[in-house]
Amino acid sequence: MNMKFLPGLAIVALILAACNNTGKLGASKMENRLDSISYALGHDLGKNLSEQGVDLNPEMVFRGMESTMSEGGEAVLTADEQRMLLTRLQTEIREKQMAQQQQQQQRQQQAAAVQVGMAAPEIALPTPEGEMLNLSDLRGKVVLVDFWASWCRPCRAENPNVVRVYNKYKDQGFEILGVSLDRDRAAWLQAIEKDGLTWPHISDLKFWQSQAAQTYGVTAIPYTVLVDRDGTIIAERLRGGSLEAKLAEIFGS
Repeated sequence: MNMKFLPGLAIVALILAACNNTGKLGASKMENRLDSISYALGHDLGKNLSEQGVDLNPEMVFRGMESTMSEGGEAVLTADEQRMLLTRLQTEIREKQMAQQQQQQQRQQQAAAVQVGMAAPEIALPTPEGEMLNLSDLRGKVVLVDFWASWCRPCRAENPNVVRVYNKYKDQGFEILGVSLDRDRAAWLQAIEKDGLTWPHISDLKFWQSQAAQTYGVTAIPYTVLVDRDGTIIAERLRGGSLEAKLAEIFGS
């Protein structure tokens, strides 16, 4: 499939799903539907397409919408509702394009400060108990800074491996600092308990806007940074076998 056609088709699918079986919508209900579409566009579709380097083209989206905004020969939305929707989406898409470009530039600048051989930037966020915990509080140990979230399936799939290596090396000076990109406190705590993650955890519950994620230029999770006893970054993006091999190199098998 030509990726250039994906944005229009995907957004149309979102719109139809949001409006399906709702009948004609009043202004208030339409605003709620638009908020729902905007949320999905910003947090799912927009993020994924931006990471793939695909632009959201409003004109292409509108052409696709005009040809598919009907169901069984009957318009899903009235003409006024369609105009309202098109205007709103045009603004949303353009604003998100600009925001994504700005965020990408900012994260590239921040990521330049997070490289092997450099001092690990400080992280200071609340624990589940509400107490502030700093990365520097763990100085003297080899620390794996693990960016993850309860909603991240690859993170959850990796957790059994992380638990295993933690139990293997924790008595030799190995520690993990779990930095969650969750928004839901209950989901965060449930995942910690369910996955048996017994190391320190912190989060400001701000999703991708987490201060720690911004500082480290995190654009995808799981993402890890390994810090030595002196606070210097010695490796990035370690998972599975590469994590275990690095720890074996440091502590011995």
